[in-house]
Amino acid sequence: MTFQPSAEMIDAVVEWRQRRPDEQVRQAIVPLLRDRFGIGPAEAVEVIRQSHAGGPDADAS
Repeated sequence: MTFQPSAEMIDAVVEWRQRRPDEQVRQAIVPLLRDRFGIGPAEAVEVIRQSHAGGPDADAS
């Protein structure tokens, strides 16, 4: 079974990117995703990757 990030997870990454750099340093994105959504580090990385690719429905090329 392949992990599919939800739109809410993608939105969380977009929201995090809009923070000031000092706020990003205080709360790194991977731990934030893990805590907020109860996912593992590999899934958190997948959420970040898909957010760069255009969202949860983006092609995994």
